Amino acid sequence: MFKKNFPVNFALIAGITGSALLFSSCGGGHEEDSAAVNDFEVTTDTMKSEVRINFDMLRVNIPTPSKMSALLSVAKINYNKGFLIPSGKAGGFSSTYQKAVGLGALGADLSTAAAYNQSQDAVEYLGQVAKLAGDLGIGTAFDPEFSKELIMNVSKPDTFSLMLDKAFDKAEKNLRSNQRVAISILMITGGWVESLYITTEGLNTNPGGANTNKLYADLNAHCYSFEYIYQLLDAYKSNADCAKLSADLEPFKPMLKSISQNSKIGAAELPKIRETATALRNKIIG
Repeated sequence: MFKKNFPVNFALIAGITGSALLFSSCGGGHEEDSAAVNDFEVTTDTMKSEVRINFDMLRVNIPTPSKMSALLSVAKINYNKGFLIPSGKAGGFSSTYQKAVGLGALGADLSTAAAYNQSQDAVEYLGQVAKLAGDLGIGTAFDPEFSKELIMNVSKPDTFSLMLDKAFDKAEKNLRSNQRVAISILMITGGWVESLYITTEGLNTNPGGANTNKLYADLNAHCYSFEYIYQLLDAYKSNADCAKLSADLEPFKPMLKSISQNSKIGAAELPKIRETATALRNKIIG
């Protein structure tokens, strides 16, 4: 289960040079398919020292969308494409803000489709993810050759999840090396919000199911990780997009904090959590 940690003290970590960015906080324990999972090039961190924070200490504590998608599948929650953002909606994302948040959210949808071995839906969402990545200048993370290889591994959930996490890792590193960390934070937040929504909608189909106990526990942890997202946004509040997203999230902070502090959430608390997740998704993603 995702472990709760104390909030990071920026006074202690400001100016520390970040180590290699860890996109997947739950990748340990999976055997890699060496034929399918390749190391991506390492990009140089060129963030200015006056704005550098230890990004890794926060990022590693934010669950990846692929983790939550896998948990839904393991809990035997039925797949429902209706829970996902209509892929065609991506065409309406015009600003950098919308595209970055949308890329993260559609990445969560892609993870969900793949976790349930829904090849056709995975191809559909991958196409939109690749397009948005290209629009944001990080298209190499989802180039045609890699995309083809990714789809070939839809039937191998662990391998697919690892490959997708590595692709987003590459995208984040590219943004970081080009001093566009704000876009990376928007992506992370979009994925976090969409994962929260999909998880609550999935649980709502069978709130008291025999296999849902761990899913509720991880939902609690997912809500707790909001604190780390908020710290990232606060650290880059000089960026207009991060400031806007932080302000949009502010009204939901009390409820998310309440959920995260209740380690025994279950079916009784789900309606309120679902209400919050739906309102949050509508506000952030639309």
